[in-house]
Amino acid sequence: MENAIRPALISLALCLFSALVPAPTLGGAYAEEAAAARKFLASVQQDTGLQDLLDSTVNQLLSKDVRARKANLGIALMDLEPGRAPRLAHWNGNTPLYPASVVKFVYLMAAYAWEEQGKLRIDAALDRQLTAMIYKSSNGATQKVFRALTRTEPGPALAGGDYIDFRERRSTVKHWLESLGVTGIHSVHPTYDGGGDLHGRDLQLLKDADVKGGIPNASGTLKNRQAMTAVGTAKLLALLASDLGLSQDNAAEVRRRMRRDPAKQPYQKHRIAGGALSAGAADVYSKTGTWGPIFADAGIMRGNTGRQLALAVFMDSKPAYRGDFIADLARACTSALLVRHQGP
Repeated sequence: MENAIRPALISLALCLFSALVPAPTLGGAYAEEAAAARKFLASVQQDTGLQDLLDSTVNQLLSKDVRARKANLGIALMDLEPGRAPRLAHWNGNTPLYPASVVKFVYLMAAYAWEEQGKLRIDAALDRQLTAMIYKSSNGATQKVFRALTRTEPGPALAGGDYIDFRERRSTVKHWLESLGVTGIHSVHPTYDGGGDLHGRDLQLLKDADVKGGIPNASGTLKNRQAMTAVGTAKLLALLASDLGLSQDNAAEVRRRMRRDPAKQPYQKHRIAGGALSAGAADVYSKTGTWGPIFADAGIMRGNTGRQLALAVFMDSKPAYRGDFIADLARACTSALLVRHQGP
């Protein structure tokens, strides 16, 4: 009798919870923001000239960098020139790769989107976690932010409807991205340190091969790993750069948190910020990722005239790459597209 009643009680509880805490539906101002984002992304054009520039630059850099040639690369470049449709070029840009900490900027954007929708309040405590997640790249802070976004908690493995509900809640950010027209970002986990912080239902979801969107043919038991394509990442950055998907004030606040200064964070010299700023970019807003074989970065490069570039680079290699390929690529793109067109 108890087994028969329990599913009905779970269903009733979920209904009551849904009534009290609305799901991310398309309504009001959010519907307008989402529609504007989708319209913008629908206008993106694959550009032959930009593709030629990217191909020649990457080939030139690889010809001088033996270690980078061994990496599995995913690169996407978008040119956001005022008065023109956004232009896109990529190198293996639609292949999902493990992003490491790059995914944290997705959760930063989501936190502000949730606040706009009235589903989350960025109080002092959450503000500290967001800062730690982006500036210090804290995995512990990311776990707290992600739990707030998805209304989930760690704990023992789940069964039946409890697990189905948990799995769906963990897809909340991914569904939000899709509502904006952004695909190729499988954002269903926080990031982990290891040493015991990955267990129970978190590990259960990572092993769930029935969840689609992760890394194709992933080895080992963790079939449902985090994954991002360079193209999907660059498109989300392009929305952020263009004040789309968020209110203008919140987009500016997200960029403020992502603003990079290699003088304060010396490791940034080897990433997008180091390359772009050394070539004359006015500002860089980015998030790096480093873990094992992964060396990655994704960011917005802004010139003095208001022209902007969105660049996403994922490198997966063994032995692990830790060189200057990303910085050199950002430097070359900045020089060719931002600095040369700034005028006197």
